[in-house]
Amino acid sequence: MQNIQGKNAIITGGTRGIGLATAHALAKEGVNVAVIGRNKDTLNDAVAELNQHDVQIIGANGDVSNREDVESMIGSIKESFGSIDILINNAGIMGHTPFLESNEEEFRKMMDVNVFGPYYTMQAVLPQMTEQQKGDVINISSMSGLKGTPGSSLYSATKFAVIGMTEGIMQEMRKHNIRVSYLTPSAVLTDLIGETKLEEDSMTHAEDIADIMVSQLKLNPRTFIKTSQMWATNPIPKEK
Repeated sequence: MQNIQGKNAIITGGTRGIGLATAHALAKEGVNVAVIGRNKDTLNDAVAELNQHDVQIIGANGDVSNREDVESMIGSIKESFGSIDILINNAGIMGHTPFLESNEEEFRKMMDVNVFGPYYTMQAVLPQMTEQQKGDVINISSMSGLKGTPGSSLYSATKFAVIGMTEGIMQEMRKHNIRVSYLTPSAVLTDLIGETKLEEDSMTHAEDIADIMVSQLKLNPRTFIKTSQMWATNPIPKEK
């Protein structure tokens, strides 16, 4: 496996949950990390927390669904780091509205963050990765991107889109030695899913997803895992 110490990474939605856990995991490996977040206070807290590691930490405040914000943030991060080796598109929003109760505004907001967010960041980062002829991109989809369930139609549509976009870009980038992959976790214990009916210790945790990503990034550059599904081994319902 390769040593990823000294590489430079960007993580969207990097201020909590899977994003923050991944930032910690990469920083422990000696990777310089830039975390992107919309809320300034949460971003500042995350940066302060991550500064315990002996690597360069950058906090970038902005909205991934806004192209100008993304271009500005990525440009500033590139200037500080010099290059980008790893991009993890983790930012996302979720909804559980039954289809006939949903509205266009809700759908567009999810599309803007979950689909256009990764589109904008990859548009901003991949040109430099093709120039350096190396790089890693990991997009976070969901099991909802493989199978729709009642109440998940809009969210599933966005996560199906992430998979389709990633599959196509993966094929285009392979000739440049750039590994583009996606993950489809089932329920992960984060703020995003809200209150859960399962025993928390029996669920997949954000740190588990972070460990998987670090392991994939450390694979020899000649090979990569296109996609991974993560399931809790034995999820246990809470007692009523």
